[in-house]
Amino acid sequence: MVNPLWTPPRWGVQKVAVIGAGLAGTSTALALAQRGVRCDLFDPEPASGASGNAQGMLYVAPQVDPTVASRFWLQAFDLACQRYQTEPHYHPTGLLTLAETETDAQRLQRIYQALARPPEDLAWVDAEQASAILGLKVQTPGLFWPKSGWMAVRDYVLRPLPGVRRIEQSVTELFEQDDQVWVNGAGYDAAVLCNAYHAKPLLPSYLTPRPVRGQISRIEGPNARTAVCADGYLTPPDASGLSSYGASFVPKDDKTDIRADDDAFNQALMTQLLGAPLDGQPGESRASIRCASPDYLPIVGCLPQANSWVEHLAKLRVDAKWRPEHPATEFSRIAVNLGHGSRGLTSTPLCAEIIASEFCGTPIPADADLAAQLSPARFLIRALKRNQR
Repeated sequence: MVNPLWTPPRWGVQKVAVIGAGLAGTSTALALAQRGVRCDLFDPEPASGASGNAQGMLYVAPQVDPTVASRFWLQAFDLACQRYQTEPHYHPTGLLTLAETETDAQRLQRIYQALARPPEDLAWVDAEQASAILGLKVQTPGLFWPKSGWMAVRDYVLRPLPGVRRIEQSVTELFEQDDQVWVNGAGYDAAVLCNAYHAKPLLPSYLTPRPVRGQISRIEGPNARTAVCADGYLTPPDASGLSSYGASFVPKDDKTDIRADDDAFNQALMTQLLGAPLDGQPGESRASIRCASPDYLPIVGCLPQANSWVEHLAKLRVDAKWRPEHPATEFSRIAVNLGHGSRGLTSTPLCAEIIASEFCGTPIPADADLAAQLSPARFLIRALKRNQR
């Protein structure tokens, strides 16, 4: 058996600071609180970022081959479905993933066959069946995920969290000393950065999250019965009678002004998806900044003690396949839960469990290798192999 490059930490914690009260932060704080850990959740403006959108879809995009990314998103999706079923802000209307082209239809058909899931989890539908499920006319076949749906995201992240104390403050001080993490002058056993792109100034240089601007449009009119997506997406109406659709995707843009061009782009997505423009009274659009990682997988887990790791694993600079006699074990008590992009509703419950497992030493409800594939340590290892450290 080949020795691993590192083994994950197993802390014993009683009090943790979670920074950022969006989907990642609230999921992390709740996962810890359910294990008896006292949590302070810091955010000066809860639901001000991408987690402040009125609606979000529980979305999965599996691949034909069982890659690490595909396995992660499927396992995250299954856990999220399970967790959300009793959540009052969740609406399990189902989700249609429609083919864009004949080639895309063949790809989705191969995925359907490869997954071999029971009909209560996944069904193949032709265009006529998809139209009946959606309540709107569509021209292409696709996959129907009956347990999926949409969440009233803003309401969800603002809900009361048992065992969690909300602190509406910015974090102006964060450092580690003597087995404690100090946050705004208070000592904690550990801290977790869950504040998306706002975490960048607090991160080591080998972590480079990227901003991605997204503008969501809203409309009163089309009465979709289920969520539907391809390149674009449309949700059923919420309690206000408005549906969300879009969304624009602009990497390296961290501005949140509302742009007419983005609304026009979203309308074009709907025309492509449904064969005709959406007809109805426009609502208020909203732009926010998503946080993406360089490899588009979330960045989850305790930060490695970089100086110690660079010394311990220095041979990787000249031999990328080398393995140490003893794996690296030195980690910071500062962890991250970042880089969820536009699929945080799907990924954050599982990622929160990974954080809580590292802090409390409990089993992870996923394949054992996935935590290593999501760890921030992967970027330090890549930097070493490229002789960038």
